Amino acid sequence: MNIYIVVEGEVGDRKLYQHWVPLVNPNLNYVDHISLVVRNNFSILSGGGYPQYFDTIASAIDDVNSLNNIDRLVISVDSEELSFNEKSDEMFEFLSEFECKSEIKIIIQHFCLETWALGNRAIIRTNPQLPSLIRYRRFYNVRSRDPELLPPYDLEELNRSQFAAKYLRHALNDKYRNLTYTKSNPRALLHNNYFERVKERYEQTNHIKSFCDFLSAFTYT
Repeated sequence: MNIYIVVEGEVGDRKLYQHWVPLVNPNLNYVDHISLVVRNNFSILSGGGYPQYFDTIASAIDDVNSLNNIDRLVISVDSEELSFNEKSDEMFEFLSEFECKSEIKIIIQHFCLETWALGNRAIIRTNPQLPSLIRYRRFYNVRSRDPELLPPYDLEELNRSQFAAKYLRHALNDKYRNLTYTKSNPRALLHNNYFERVKERYEQTNHIKSFCDFLSAFTYT
């Protein structure tokens, strides 16, 4: 099985997928470019963000169609301010204009990658010290409530995606003195235990349902 992946972002999404995909399927090995794909490989193409990634997806389909060794094209996008179903419909409508030789799987990160990352309960201390994190927990406690239902934080004029990213960063800063998170530097998430905690949250609760898309995209059926 060879897989070509288009991720929405530039640096962070690519780094995280490079590390997390083999944790889902240890048989898959990363290569830097689609031209290096041989057997049980995956390669990642950065989409450049919304709406540029639509052009990137179209180019990726052309690449797949010009080769004969790509079994699955995986497309990963954030739902942002749309509902999961609205974003799914948008993607299927766009893809209906193309023919692709390989199977296509869509991952809707609902509503962003940071939402999944907040599923790791271990990063949020039961007694946080940062005043900002104390406020965020009082407003919406992601340790006990589904991160995918996190609302906007109007007190700081943050939409839900911005709030999720800031919540995650402050949680990491509160627990680990020298560890933080940015979209260009997801180092804090690039640990096997971090992935396992997120996976455990999905499997043991009814939370972060969209993470199922990620798991199924890299398994064989």
